[in-house]
Amino acid sequence: MEITQLNNLQSSGEPLVDFGHQPVSNRFLPLGDEGVVPAYPLQLRVCIETGLIHMAKPFPVEEMKPRYDWLTCYEPEDHLDALTERIIKLPNVTKASTFGAYSFKDDSTLRRLERLGYGKNWRIDPVQDLDVPDPCANVETYQCALTPSKAEEIRERKGAADVFIVRHVVEHAYDLPAFIKAIRKMVRPGGYIVWELPDCERPIAAGDCTVVWEEHVFYFTSFTFKELLLKSGFSILYHESVPYPLENSLVSIVQEALEGNNPVNVDAKLAAEEVARARKFAEALARRKVEVRSKLERIRLQRGSIAIFGAGHLTVAFLSIMQVTDLISCVVDDNPNKKGMQMPVGGLEIVGSEALYSRDIHVCLLGLNPQNQPKVVANHKKFIEQGGVFASIFPGSALDLESMEC
Repeated sequence: MEITQLNNLQSSGEPLVDFGHQPVSNRFLPLGDEGVVPAYPLQLRVCIETGLIHMAKPFPVEEMKPRYDWLTCYEPEDHLDALTERIIKLPNVTKASTFGAYSFKDDSTLRRLERLGYGKNWRIDPVQDLDVPDPCANVETYQCALTPSKAEEIRERKGAADVFIVRHVVEHAYDLPAFIKAIRKMVRPGGYIVWELPDCERPIAAGDCTVVWEEHVFYFTSFTFKELLLKSGFSILYHESVPYPLENSLVSIVQEALEGNNPVNVDAKLAAEEVARARKFAEALARRKVEVRSKLERIRLQRGSIAIFGAGHLTVAFLSIMQVTDLISCVVDDNPNKKGMQMPVGGLEIVGSEALYSRDIHVCLLGLNPQNQPKVVANHKKFIEQGGVFASIFPGSALDLESMEC
């Protein structure tokens, strides 16, 4: 695969799975609001040469932009101390080096560098550098605003970076070749780029529908991201998949490859394995869609009403792709901004966790990050003591719904 093929996502590779119209998952509405949540066709395709999975047509950026300033996103950070230590040990990196960063997702890394005495740094400012004044705008807007020409302007104002950090953004890029070109323009010759992004291999292998998010255009695995970096002309100095409960984090540190020093031939055997995994993902989704609905129907009949904990995009994907909103009585979330709203799918009411006791709820599905699920269970032992049951929507997790006895 040549990276230029990704200039036209609708013709790259072959169709993998079509989810029909899916809602914008951050579009919460006031309870009782009869407004229509925008929904767009969501189809995934797979590159036959590498196994890279990507959307055929991203949602409109303007529709994806959050409507509320209280919406937040969190990326895993337990590995950042070790990553920071690795960065400062790179050849020619000193306390006089300039560290550039892409977005607010990189602030915690910059703070770690500052505490170690590496304080010469800058980050792209959405207003000043990208002409994005809307405080609700997020990386869905930034990726579109950062063009190669904008990157050149940023480099002239702020100075070329010796190390540039870009965490959990590349998977959002609508124009991936242009995005990579923009990033490399902000780095001095011989400098480093630190990439971080979700590793989708495990959820793809499990047939987990929650890996699908309209904000993610690309669904990288360790193999497909390394292939992208090599085809883009980088030399990979360090690469790791850091384990986390929901999805691992891929971390790659790269430099521009020396001419004639960068292998570009794809390993056909490994690529075939990626393609096979992608196709099994589509098959597993179709099978699980039937099995999950059947399981929830039996649970509701035998145990009683069902709620789901966590009013985020993971829950939206589960409810919408599995088509089970009619089997759920409400969504539980203690975020005061979300309580009293309704979900972007099914018009389901969002209530606080007190509803586990005040409403006739017998089973509560866990739709929040598996890393946080034990805390929820521990906080609601009374619900279990009263006969309530928790079950996770994530296949293969500790409280996997599909392993639950009805």
